[in-house]
Amino acid sequence: MHSNQVGSDWTVEWATPTPGGDGYLDNLMLSRDQARAYGDELVMSLRVDKEMLQERGIDPTEPFAWKIEDGELLTKQISRQAFETVAESDRDDAGYASHVLDGRARRRIRNGQ
Repeated sequence: MHSNQVGSDWTVEWATPTPGGDGYLDNLMLSRDQARAYGDELVMSLRVDKEMLQERGIDPTEPFAWKIEDGELLTKQISRQAFETVAESDRDDAGYASHVLDGRARRRIRNGQ
């Protein structure tokens, strides 16, 4: 189920296919507060791949949101519209979301899709 609402405590993400085509892979960058909530201030990123996302019920080809709560990584599928809404907002992750949308558009043009 796709959510159209992304609370400010969630961070948006849209996984990128690896160049070798062996699966989607991203690093979720943690703020210091998120690292503390995860239980280790030295952890600055969490690596996610296609299998991990699918195990959590996330379609890796679509955007999702994540947060750290009680030391656990929580994820939820979000709609493309919700991702675009975040990109047009003044949230902390808006710049990242806008950059992702620009990159995806350039890739589609380059690939003739």
